[in-house]
Amino acid sequence: MGGILLAFVAVDAIGVAIVFDLLHLRLLGLVVAGAAIVLALAGYRDSNSERVRTVTVAALFLLLLFLPQALLIAEQPPNAPIIDGVLVNDVAADRLLSGHDPYVGDYLNTVMRTFYLSDVPVNFGLSRLVYPPGMMLLDVPLRALHNNRANLSWLYLPALLALAAGAWSVGRTTAEKQAALIVVALDPLFQLDYLYLLNDVFFLAPALGGVGMLRRGRPIAAGVLFGLALAMKQQALLFLPLLVLYAYQYLARREALGLLLAGAAVAGAIILPFFIWDPRAFLAGTAGFFYGSGVASYPIRGIGLQGVLLSRGLIGSRWDSFPSAQLQVPLLAIALVAAVRDLRRRWSWTRYWAWLGVEAMIVFGFGRGLSPNYLDLTIAFFLLALGSALVGEPPVGAVAGDVEGSPSGGREVIVPAENQPGHLPAV
Repeated sequence: MGGILLAFVAVDAIGVAIVFDLLHLRLLGLVVAGAAIVLALAGYRDSNSERVRTVTVAALFLLLLFLPQALLIAEQPPNAPIIDGVLVNDVAADRLLSGHDPYVGDYLNTVMRTFYLSDVPVNFGLSRLVYPPGMMLLDVPLRALHNNRANLSWLYLPALLALAAGAWSVGRTTAEKQAALIVVALDPLFQLDYLYLLNDVFFLAPALGGVGMLRRGRPIAAGVLFGLALAMKQQALLFLPLLVLYAYQYLARREALGLLLAGAAVAGAIILPFFIWDPRAFLAGTAGFFYGSGVASYPIRGIGLQGVLLSRGLIGSRWDSFPSAQLQVPLLAIALVAAVRDLRRRWSWTRYWAWLGVEAMIVFGFGRGLSPNYLDLTIAFFLLALGSALVGEPPVGAVAGDVEGSPSGGREVIVPAENQPGHLPAV
């Protein structure tokens, strides 16, 4: 992973220097960028100590992602232009505090401007609330302060820390943990997404944490985290189909049921009140927006099939209809059948991440839009597979404690999968 880390840090350091320059802190930016490169060279690549490498990766996360994010948020002036995902959730929280259904009506008449999208002159993100209510509910305490500076952007800082914790938990060995943190938190593509306040971090953090809890044999905790992820953003659904297979093969029936009930209880407690409030408005925002057509729906954009057809003139307008579901569903079914056959022969988390990347590629590539953050998310899944393959992973099985601080004196104790309760032989 040393070469990948150095490549990531080199690009990240340029991004950090640019951010600091925009904040009129050019010298400090150069110092931070230089320190990050030295750390990557001396602390990770040239060190044989796992503890030193861990501290190095953590320090790089703070220098290259958390620090510039904190400065950008702290320096934003009141009513500054801000991305629509933050803006809409802020106004949705305000509407909820005033007793109105946030899924009813559009968000065009807001007091703050949004970022201009070069490929779409009209900001489609203001047509309605298109996210599940989780992010909006997190935002409610801040909006209750009635301060223009108290907006969702401040929650990106604890969300980034949660993302780092979730990525770290994905691994079972120290090398796996480091690799996951590198490819999730230090990926230069994601650095740009995070600094622009794209909101994938809010669902990705608990989703990764859910995988980590599942690998540690804690299905109830995993279910709670997956429920939270589903309540934050629809993309969390990608994680679930193949995890059902994992639960079927490697969990006892009672544990698998606990996983399902915990996830359903948490997601339902957050989502169902808004669905019951106005089912039509809720579904129009969270589902119809992405599969409908017209100026109130997601426009065709990006480099997926739909974008190629639009650029070739085979689709007349970016707001025309496009048979997304008719393409996604059969292709996804074929991919899942192949994934199940592969993973039943031999489950590995490397293969799980790779198949998750295939799922995302199908869903986003044949949907109405393959936006940059969707592409980056797909790449992140493949990078998780690559990182896991490069460092190796322990065999699938029950673990007696964490690798660090386990009852076995810091060594992972694996029970072979065939001795697991509820294990079914592969066919």
